[in-house]
Amino acid sequence: MMRFFYFITFLLLIPMLSVSYAQELRSISGIVQDDTGPLSGVSVTRQGTDIRTSTDAAGEYNIQARVGDVLLFTSIGYESAEHVVGGSTTINVTLTAGTSALDEVVVVGFGTQKRANLTGSVSTVSGDELAMRPAGQTSAALQGLAPGVTVTQRSGQPGNDQGNIRIRGIGTMGNANPMVLIDGVEGSINNIDPNLIESISILKDAASASIYGSRAANGVILVTTKRGGQDKISISYNNYVGWQHPTNMPEIVNALDHMILMNEAYTNVGRSPLFSDDKIEGYIAQNGVNSDEFPNTDWQKETLIGSGIQHSHFVTINGGTKSVRMLASVGYFDQQGLIESTSFRRYTLRNNIDITFSDKLRGRIDMQYVNPITHAPAVSVGTIFQWMNAIPANEIGINSNGTWGVGWNGNNPISAARDRGYSLDRAPFGSVNAFLNYSPVEWLDIELNYAPKYVAPVSKTFHRMVQSYLPDGTPTFVQPTRTSLSERYSQQLYNNMRATMTATKSFSDHSFKWLGGASREDFTNQYITGFRDIYVLPDYDVLDAGAAENQRAGGSGSDWALQSFFTRLNYSYKEKILFEANARYDGSSRFAKGNRYSFFPSMSAGWRFSEESFMNNIKHVLSDAKVRASWGRLGNQNIGTYPAVAAMDMGSTAIGGQVVNTAALNNMANQDITWETTEERNIGLDLTFFDRLRITADYYHRRTNDILLSLPIPLIIGLSAPSQNAGAVENKGWELGIGYSGSTDKQFRYNFDFNLSDVRNKVLDMRDIEQTGLTVNRVGYPINSIFGYQTDGYFQSEEEVAGHATQFGAVAPGDLRYIDQDGDGAITVAGDRVVIGSTIPRYTFSLTTALAYKGFDLNAQLQGVGKADGYLHGPGIMPFQTGTIGGTIREENKDRWTPENTNASHPRLAFGQSNNQQPSDFWLRDASYLRLKNLQIGYSLPSTFLEKRNIQNVRIFANGTNLFSIDNFWNGYDVEAPVGTGNFYPQVQVYTFGMQLTF
Repeated sequence: MMRFFYFITFLLLIPMLSVSYAQELRSISGIVQDDTGPLSGVSVTRQGTDIRTSTDAAGEYNIQARVGDVLLFTSIGYESAEHVVGGSTTINVTLTAGTSALDEVVVVGFGTQKRANLTGSVSTVSGDELAMRPAGQTSAALQGLAPGVTVTQRSGQPGNDQGNIRIRGIGTMGNANPMVLIDGVEGSINNIDPNLIESISILKDAASASIYGSRAANGVILVTTKRGGQDKISISYNNYVGWQHPTNMPEIVNALDHMILMNEAYTNVGRSPLFSDDKIEGYIAQNGVNSDEFPNTDWQKETLIGSGIQHSHFVTINGGTKSVRMLASVGYFDQQGLIESTSFRRYTLRNNIDITFSDKLRGRIDMQYVNPITHAPAVSVGTIFQWMNAIPANEIGINSNGTWGVGWNGNNPISAARDRGYSLDRAPFGSVNAFLNYSPVEWLDIELNYAPKYVAPVSKTFHRMVQSYLPDGTPTFVQPTRTSLSERYSQQLYNNMRATMTATKSFSDHSFKWLGGASREDFTNQYITGFRDIYVLPDYDVLDAGAAENQRAGGSGSDWALQSFFTRLNYSYKEKILFEANARYDGSSRFAKGNRYSFFPSMSAGWRFSEESFMNNIKHVLSDAKVRASWGRLGNQNIGTYPAVAAMDMGSTAIGGQVVNTAALNNMANQDITWETTEERNIGLDLTFFDRLRITADYYHRRTNDILLSLPIPLIIGLSAPSQNAGAVENKGWELGIGYSGSTDKQFRYNFDFNLSDVRNKVLDMRDIEQTGLTVNRVGYPINSIFGYQTDGYFQSEEEVAGHATQFGAVAPGDLRYIDQDGDGAITVAGDRVVIGSTIPRYTFSLTTALAYKGFDLNAQLQGVGKADGYLHGPGIMPFQTGTIGGTIREENKDRWTPENTNASHPRLAFGQSNNQQPSDFWLRDASYLRLKNLQIGYSLPSTFLEKRNIQNVRIFANGTNLFSIDNFWNGYDVEAPVGTGNFYPQVQVYTFGMQLTF
């Protein structure tokens, strides 16, 4: 792998080669500006082709074109401009402020289209919007930037703070992640640094996504990276440094309050107080000071001692000749956690090279090496947070002599975070994405693409024994009981080969564009694992240092392949009557013969009625108007690598005093298993008023059939039930996007973007399966609905308890009263639990504001959810709930039911009783919220000052992320918290300062 690293580094530094250049194609360059100075990020496109570039920080661009070609200059917030290439190789352009984005070029499947000609539902996000957010995972930076795209960030842990992306709801009970392609090759959006991204296109409806067939059922995200495009070399350096702080943390009672309230919880159930009066008096006399005799441990303060420092550095070299253009980048990202032993680092090397051999032959090669490294404690971060918020403050974390305290039976979050070992995950990969384009005639382009990727993930977990002591030095618990090491090494090879042909022709007022292609992808994964324990010298964390007595080794492998044929036809009549048809024929190795191939078609049409003659009188008001409609069928093959075959379970056992290898067939196969299929209809409306106000609205209906379910089979078969194509889910909703931009004078510019969307998810068919867990899939309700009892306040008297249905344990006044749904006189799971909430957000919205005045700029985003439910339970939430660790109580639990406080916010304290700890709507909370997601203020130094110093651009900025939230969720927990016990790393606020510098 190091040889590969050196090889890629060498390629990044090679001199740009001179290549023979045909007379017909020339390098056109220039500067794009407005009334205030150079403009960066302006899209420059050679009309009628997919060749495009963008201006750099100095407003400069470079593109290959012939005499007579038309160059289109577009940028959001400005009127587009067209210029015909003549005899000069320099074209300088001044854009006029405005909001016409109709000529903006949008990346779609295997090509580009003008936004005005789109008939599907496609949202775009610029790379500048993403780079503005200091996010370790690019998926999290997408939150709130596109209607119909719900991004939920459940954690702030370094390396695991990615966003959970859902496009138009959830259409499967398995993997619902969208397909992500980076420059046409499938990959993870989190493996691409935001500084490298030119734009992101989100294909939301079936018509726009069906060109990807069997993997597009959950939507498609197309990431386009930046490319070189200027005659002279420029160097840019972007950096920031900042720190993190948790958005919310629960307020746990101190030791004295814990003991007083615990005694109350004991006496309420007829038990003697746990803590004596003398013990309590001793704590009162100590007045909150922590000591060995009277511990008062602040578990959060002692555990969360990480620096939380986060910084990013990114260097880009942009340059080229007439025939070779290059954009080389080197990046380093470092994120330290709130827990000292948590961190995430990412090293990035990338070189995008464009080569023009002649006016007919072009090449492109992108090389990338990325090495993400995640560190965490060996004890899971979730477990540490669970202990930290549930172990009472009157237990010792660190003795006064510096040894580790007992915690709870040796479970000590402080020692676990600092001294009980580590978990290390590395996933370095190298990839090459090579293209060759040949245009035998002007209207035809043939493209060949080969893109291999090699990944070598490494996982290593070292559990170190930690001895805890009593304050007098007496050894107590050892956790874990043995030091151990587990390692896993994998090798993954992904190949992608594709060939396409694109023909573009116009006849009078009729324009046609046809795409045809074929592709083959294959993936191979192999891994080995090793385990040893009993480390006499625990400082040597390698397998050979462990004892061989309990050693284990393992390994396996898997592979799959997909081959496809696809086509698309676009038709336009005067750019007002629009039609598009897509078709894809996919064959997957995941299915048995006879079920491997399937056909995925789509159709869409649009009418730009603003171009009709009867609209001419109001053209100055309604600048553009288009109605769209689409239908399509998609597939989902992400249902396991071998879902159609029965797997042999390999193992070993003792027979006759000897260890023998075994193989068993435990699962029943289903040869008839096939794709999950999604069918979607969409209708949309695009309006532009006064060339400033843009409105986009969509309504869609999506139904997914043949969802995999495990249906019951006769027990006499003796095998586990196979998955079958049986379930059905529906998603329907609407989306609204509104944008307004312009300027009040030559120095002040503004842009506002608001989006609002709603999705209603419903399970249509479960084949009579009735799930009963905390989250369930039930017919008529959303996927992963929350399932529990409905409450009807508190019992206020013994008479009420006696007259009500039988509940759980020793019920008394102050306990929760559950509704007897079936009226049988007993509260039971089967008869009385109902769906009480939904985890799928509805009414997601955001407002993004961008203001610029002279050299100053301000960008802010408000983002939120209008309707959602959250649910937390277990130790740290429910008062004194016990389990593997002791329970304590939060400050807000002090408002509990007593005979004098019958309208309290929480039920009575009752130690060891289960009635109030049942799944119910009492523990359900409103998870809707409004959040100031991002705020950035920047200043660009005047160009007159920089020119004297040979500097193109300098911008300094301050940024804040997750600055505040307005919600009604549990105090101390972030509103985006996952359903569960609260044992998760909290989201973080991030405050950063940075600079963007270009030479």
